[in-house]
Amino acid sequence: MNEPKTPNLGLNKIDRSSPSTTYFDLDKYLDQNWEKVDEGVGQVEEKAEETAAQVSSIQERLDTEKRRSVTLEPGLQIINAERASAFKFEGLKVSTLINLLGRDGNGESLSGLPVATNAAIIALDTTTKDLGTSSFKVTSTGSVAAEHYVDHAVLNVKVGAYYVLVGMTKPNAKSNGRIMAYGIVDEVPSDFFPESNLANVTDKYAPVVLAFNPKTATKAMIRLRVPNANGVNTYIPDGQEVNYDSIRIYEITATEYAALDSMTPEQVATKYPYIDSVQPVRNPYAIRYGENLLPPFYEYVPAVSGTSTLYIRTPYEADLLTTATTQPWNTFIPIVAGETYTLSYESSDPATAYINLQWIDDYGSPLGYSPKNENGQTVQAPANAVRAKILVTATAAGTFIFRNPILNIGNTAKPFKPREDATLALQTDLYADPLTGANADEVFEKDGKYFKLSKWKRVVIDGNYIREVLSVYPGYKSLTSPANVVNALLFDGLGVLASTKYNGDILKPYKSNVTSDMAWIAADQSIRISIPNTDSGWGDAYTPTAEEIKAYFMGWTMFNGAAGTGVGNSPDVPTNNVYNGTGAKWWVRRSDGVARTWADATNTLPTTQASNWTPYQLLYQLATPTVEPITSEGQLTFIEGNNQVEVGTGIVLREKATPRINTVGDYYTINTSGGDTITALNNKVGRFIGVFRDSKMDTKWIDNTFMPYGRVRKVIPTANFDSSATYTVTYIMLDSFPISPFEGSYATNEKAMLIDMNDNIQQNKQAVSVVEQSLSYALKPLIQQNKRNVWGPIE
Repeated sequence: MNEPKTPNLGLNKIDRSSPSTTYFDLDKYLDQNWEKVDEGVGQVEEKAEETAAQVSSIQERLDTEKRRSVTLEPGLQIINAERASAFKFEGLKVSTLINLLGRDGNGESLSGLPVATNAAIIALDTTTKDLGTSSFKVTSTGSVAAEHYVDHAVLNVKVGAYYVLVGMTKPNAKSNGRIMAYGIVDEVPSDFFPESNLANVTDKYAPVVLAFNPKTATKAMIRLRVPNANGVNTYIPDGQEVNYDSIRIYEITATEYAALDSMTPEQVATKYPYIDSVQPVRNPYAIRYGENLLPPFYEYVPAVSGTSTLYIRTPYEADLLTTATTQPWNTFIPIVAGETYTLSYESSDPATAYINLQWIDDYGSPLGYSPKNENGQTVQAPANAVRAKILVTATAAGTFIFRNPILNIGNTAKPFKPREDATLALQTDLYADPLTGANADEVFEKDGKYFKLSKWKRVVIDGNYIREVLSVYPGYKSLTSPANVVNALLFDGLGVLASTKYNGDILKPYKSNVTSDMAWIAADQSIRISIPNTDSGWGDAYTPTAEEIKAYFMGWTMFNGAAGTGVGNSPDVPTNNVYNGTGAKWWVRRSDGVARTWADATNTLPTTQASNWTPYQLLYQLATPTVEPITSEGQLTFIEGNNQVEVGTGIVLREKATPRINTVGDYYTINTSGGDTITALNNKVGRFIGVFRDSKMDTKWIDNTFMPYGRVRKVIPTANFDSSATYTVTYIMLDSFPISPFEGSYATNEKAMLIDMNDNIQQNKQAVSVVEQSLSYALKPLIQQNKRNVWGPIE
C-alpha cells in the first residue's frame, strides 16, 4: 500500500551544509528588500484602515441620525439638498403688521379723502395700479406757480416713537413722486419730518420711503406731492400727474429704525409690505416646485384671443394652430434673479415654432427676452427679474407640435418629467406683538398633525356680542357686551392689541377717558366700543334697542326718514339727520361699505349683514393660551440638488366651487365676478394652485382673465365638465399678509431617513385606522337597518 505523498513546499528539506543546495534565505531577503516589504505592509494596513473607516461610516449612517437645519425665508429661494428627503417642520417666526392708515392707502376708495389740497386734485384711476383694482391719481392744477399736493390722511402718533412710511408711485414723464409727513401739535402744523426719496420711473411703480420720529407732535399728516420733472416743488403746472398706491405706515423699533439707513427703498418696501389694517400671518405655505418648473399646457393663455389656437393633446403635448398674424400662448412662473436655467423641448419645426422666455420684474415691467435657440437654451435670469413669461409661438402660419417642454435649474438639460410640486400648507391665523414679536402664536407637529398654541384671539363684532348702551356722550355713545364674553389678559390699553372699524381705521385704545372711536376690554371681561352718532345714526336723545345695535354692527345706519330728502331708493342721510326718538325710523347701508353714499333704504329693521360690509374686529391676548388643531395639507420634500422653494401666505385649501355655464354656453367657469354667470369664490384670487374633481387634480381647467374676482378665473369646455362631480379649488388670495420663515431640517443620512419613513408609516396607519373607525360608526346604523333574520321571528 502506497503512502500518501507529502507536498513539497520547498521549505521542508533544505540542506544548509551543502554549497550546491539552493535555498531561500528569508532574513537575507528581508534585509535586502526591507523598503518594498515595508511598503507592501503599509498598503495592507492602509487598505485595512480604509475598509474599517468605510464600515464605521456605514455603521454611523445607520446608527446615528444626522439632519441639516434649514430656514425657508419669505419669497422665492434656491435650497441645495444633499439628498432627496422630507422637510421636518420645527416652527414659524410669527409677526403681525398694523397699518396705521387702515385701508385708506389701498387706492380703492376716496372715502374721507382728501383732507386738504393745494393746486392739485385726487381721483381713482383704474387703468394702473400696484395692488388691487385702482390707484390714487394726483394731478396738479392752476396756472400760477404753487406747491402742488394732496394731504392724504391724519393719524395719531406717539412722541418719541419710530415710524416708517412707504408708498408706491408712478409719475408721468413731466413729474416726479414724493411723500412727506409733518407733525401736528395742538392742531397746528409743526415738527416737520424729512421728505422721502424722489421717484422718477414712469413705466412702473417704485417705492418712496420716509422714516420719522416725532419729537413733539401727537398727530402726523401724510402729504402726496407732485414735483415737476426736475424735482422742483414750486412751478407752473403742465400736465403733471403721479399715481400713488399701497401706502402704509408702521410703528417700528429703534433698532429697525436705525437699520433703515443702510437699506434701499426696494428693500424697505419688501420688509414692510402693504397690508390692510391689522393682518396676521394668514394661511402660511411653502411650495417646492418640481424639477420641471413648467406647468402643463392647460395653464397657458393666448396673448391676444382669437389669433392662434392651442389644441392640447396631453398635459405636455399640444398643437399650435397659427395664422399669418400669430400671437403667442403664454404662462408665468416665478424665478430667482441671477439664477441659471435651462429650457428644452421638442418642436415639429424648430426653426419656425419655438418656446422662449421673457423676464418680468417685480412691478410687472418686461426686461427683455432670452436668446431664441432651436429646441432650447441655457440662460441666466437678470438681477431684478422675479418672473419668467413662457411663450409658445411660431413665425409663420401652420400647425406645429410641441412636446415635453422642461425648464430646470442649472446649465444642463435634464430628461423630461412632468412638474410635481410638494406643498406644506397651514390654514390658520398666527399673531404676535407687532412691535416686539413677543408672545407669538406657536405651531407644532405631532403624529403627522399640526396644532397651534394660541396666545391671541380675533373677535369679529357682527352683532352677536355688543347689545347694550353703556354711556351717552355728546356726539357718540359707548356700548358694551355682557360680562365674561372673552378671556383676555388685561394690560396697558386694557387687553386690546388692535381693533378696527368697518373702514379699516384703527380704533384708539382706552387710557383714562372715553372718546369717540375707541375699543377696550373691561375688567369684567366685557367688550366695549364707542361709536360716533354720524356712523350709527343715533342722536344724543335716542337710546337704541339691542336689535338696533345688532343692525348697526351688520352694516346698517339709522336715520330719520321723515326728515330725509330722499332720492329714489338711496335717500340722503346728512350728518344732522340722525334719529332722536321722533319721526320715522329708517335704515340704509353704505353702498361700497365705506363711503357716505347710500343704498337699499328700508323702514323695516334689517336682520342680515349689509353687502360690502366689513365688520368691526378686535384682537386681544388670551389670559390662558389654548391648543387647537390646524387644517393642513401636504408634505414638503426636497429633491437631491437644487430646489426652488416659495414661502408665502394667503393660501386657501379645497374651497368648494360651484361651476356654472357661461352665457355663450361653451364653457363652465369658476370665480367669475361679472359680465357672465357669477361664480365668485370667497376671496379675491391672486392665482390658482389647482382645481380638484372629487378630490383629484383636474388639469383640464384653463386660466382666463375675463371678469375674474381678483386676477384670474378658471374655465373648462363643456365636453370636459362632469356635472355629477364635486369641485373644489386651492388658490392664493389676492390680499397680502405678513410672511414668516419656516424653520426645520432635512435628513442627510440613512438613519434619519429611516426614522422619517417609519414615522410616516405609523402616521399613515393611524390615519387609515381613524378613517376605518369613522366609517364603521357611520355604517353601523345602516347595517342594523338592513339585517334580516333568515330563521324567522324570535319567540
